[in-house]
Amino acid sequence: MTRSLVLTADDAGTDPDADREIAALLAGSPLTAVSVITTGPETGQENPGAARAVRLIARSAPGVAPGVHIVLPTPAPDGGFDDVVDRITAQTDALARAAAAAGSPPPDRLDSHQGTLYGLLGRSYLTEAIGVCAERGLAFRLPRGLDLYGDGDPVLTSPAVRARHASAVAAADAAGVRLPQVIATHRGGDAEARDYPTLRDHYLRLLGRLPEGASEIFLHPAPDTARVRELSAPWWRKRTWELRLLGDAVFIREIERQGIDLVSRW
Repeated sequence: MTRSLVLTADDAGTDPDADREIAALLAGSPLTAVSVITTGPETGQENPGAARAVRLIARSAPGVAPGVHIVLPTPAPDGGFDDVVDRITAQTDALARAAAAAGSPPPDRLDSHQGTLYGLLGRSYLTEAIGVCAERGLAFRLPRGLDLYGDGDPVLTSPAVRARHASAVAAADAAGVRLPQVIATHRGGDAEARDYPTLRDHYLRLLGRLPEGASEIFLHPAPDTARVRELSAPWWRKRTWELRLLGDAVFIREIERQGIDLVSRW
């Protein structure tokens, strides 16, 4: 079995300059996939930037199907959201409409902004998310193994979380929902990333740890603008470094040296 990698840009639809960069990366870098935010993280109202992002992506990379970056407003109400299936479905439908209008493929997967579907910030909605994926024929960003994403995280090593994760993977398999082998990113902000060489070394090490099968590394590339600095104050530098990484010859050569196949879906 070979090692393949979906290299994803998250948070498309939140900033027009970042969207233009992501669209260009999909046409001329190792980037292979994108996830689009269709609602505002605080308001839960439909995000007009999603249609803009999909139009840009459709022009530069017409074969790329967008992923639905599911957002649940935080903080959640006491007891969580009883209408979460409706929320997931509405966001999926909104992105499908934007994709159809732009002439791009329909959404092909779900993932979870800030881990809200996983229960990392409260109640878990894994059962509901898997159900929507099964009904719509969507893949789901739920890793089969937590090793790369959970490095050093005591929450993800707890027996309760491990049991919940194993149950969700079994449910996804039973429902025919495609899952990546592992997912990975840099989970800290500017302070943890430190500087560009340190961040690049982190991603180079991740490449070496990818298992056989299809995995995903996701990033949040963005240019250095006043708007990005304001919207992403604790991690704007890291976002600019992740943009730089996708054009870095050292990173690109390492993907090739390790024989990792770049693909658009797991």
